[in-house]
Amino acid sequence: MLISAPGWSESNNGSTSWELPSQFENFTTLAEKFKKYKDEHFAYISTVFVCGYLYKQTFAIPGSFFLNILAGAVFGMTGGFMLCCILTTAGSTLCYLFSEMFGREYVLYYFGERLTYLQQKIDDNSHRLLPFLLFARMFPISPSWLLNIVAPFLNIPLPIFSISAFVGLAPYNFICVQAGCILSDLKSWDDIFSTSTMFKLFSLALLPLAYAVFMRPRPSIKTTSLLSAVAETTKSAHPGGIKRWFAKLTRGNVAPISSENNDSSADLAGLLKPSKVEIV
Repeated sequence: MLISAPGWSESNNGSTSWELPSQFENFTTLAEKFKKYKDEHFAYISTVFVCGYLYKQTFAIPGSFFLNILAGAVFGMTGGFMLCCILTTAGSTLCYLFSEMFGREYVLYYFGERLTYLQQKIDDNSHRLLPFLLFARMFPISPSWLLNIVAPFLNIPLPIFSISAFVGLAPYNFICVQAGCILSDLKSWDDIFSTSTMFKLFSLALLPLAYAVFMRPRPSIKTTSLLSAVAETTKSAHPGGIKRWFAKLTRGNVAPISSENNDSSADLAGLLKPSKVEIV
């Protein structure tokens, strides 16, 4: 699409070939060509960028680093950042769906044992799943493409997966897009991910992890209502207090609850059924 783009050969000195440059100096030259081409063919270059980004994300092809920088150079800070966040989320979601529909056999063949271990961890932390996914996304050396592929087989809900992709990859997208905006001030790729930048990414990744570690699971609304009904029933039937009633329960000499409270304590029989304690 880019090679056959209208007016691209003229802006590229008559050359119809194109490849993603590996040298930093060549990349800055290419970014300048994209800027000039965008002024005359904005709709076309935007369509090419969106299609290329979604294709790369859907099939887990590396290269988001260069595309994010190119987005900052071509579309600016605000437009490039929002575009990258939206395309990252959409592409990751497409990869999730594509893997779920067509990649089950391959994923289970190559990652079978690891999936079993990861599935156990996901089940153990199901009440704090989103913070852990955000940590995995924000961690600088975490392979997001691998998470996109195996997520459908870890019972990760698609809405939570999409939110983690949008929020978790936002810091990385921001740094790359910002680098694209100041591309003329940079001298090498190392200037983008310097030591201070990596430290900031590590610090951001620790925030959702700390939240997940210190967050305790809350009882559900149904359980809370049932326990409240049990407390009220026990209090009215045993004025001495709930602690004394439970102490008697463990010894097996609980006094029977009055008949007027039978309806309120109907769920108590299913909640408290000691296996070896006989209520008198």
